[in-house]
Amino acid sequence: MKETAGNLRRDVKDLLGESANIVTGLFKDGLCTVRGAANRWRNFTRDISGAFVSLFNSTNEALLPGLSPEQQPVVTVIESTDKNIPAGSRMTLSEAETRIGELNQRYWDSDEPERPVRVAIDYMLDGEVDRYWLPLRTGPGCGSLLEQMECHVDANLNRPEEVARLFEDAPAGLRELLHEQFGPQLHDDLEKLAGRVLTFFQQHHTITKLEQQFQTQAAAMPQKEKEKFLEYAKAAVTDLRKAANTSKTIAPAQERTAPVSSTPARDSDRPRQSVKVKLHQIKKERSKVPVRVKSRHAPER
Repeated sequence: MKETAGNLRRDVKDLLGESANIVTGLFKDGLCTVRGAANRWRNFTRDISGAFVSLFNSTNEALLPGLSPEQQPVVTVIESTDKNIPAGSRMTLSEAETRIGELNQRYWDSDEPERPVRVAIDYMLDGEVDRYWLPLRTGPGCGSLLEQMECHVDANLNRPEEVARLFEDAPAGLRELLHEQFGPQLHDDLEKLAGRVLTFFQQHHTITKLEQQFQTQAAAMPQKEKEKFLEYAKAAVTDLRKAANTSKTIAPAQERTAPVSSTPARDSDRPRQSVKVKLHQIKKERSKVPVRVKSRHAPER
């Protein structure tokens, strides 16, 4: 009995090892996030102790880091065959988006071959930290990080038969079980990546571009006004990132108003006001102007 039990434990351990490798491949191939794979794995293994741990302790890269609600997503290059973006490089999402986009632009007219690069993107969404692994390529005709992510997710979302092939390396009985447990959920994960996570990444990149516009605007201001304006801009960007990461509107501690430069602004530089604000101002200005009562002339006889 002891020998039979020992053999059974070894068989279960081997099957779980094969299963863990396949499930790990799901998030490494950019089909779901690490948290999504972990939740599915927890349900799959149920009371089998140690199996959940084996999925994430196999590589240090899979451990989720601590992130602040004020941070934008952080990109780490996990694997790379391109010397211009070596493995171990770490940067913000916006820096990676710009760097990979510019690198591929430089390759546009060259005879350089495409090179595989795999990155991990750590982020906080709805107040929870997660990680998304994204396989990329550098070379002529390759897009930026976010452009490649959009194409990658859409391609897998529209070709479910390709996703199903990921389970083919497992033994026959295990293959059906894994496909039954993980296959249907992968479609939902891919839809979330396309509709929620990608939009969230694009939102952070937009906030960075707004921050850069603030800095450009500040460069033309006198030093005293520049300091006040940059302080306002920094606080505004922090509020926007917090709201994006927690999916909540962050109420500032005090009402912030952007400092007004003494230099007259051109019409193209003035921020557009909402129709409601404009109507309120017009109404307020009209109330200050004395109403002229037209006198009625006596009819001529």
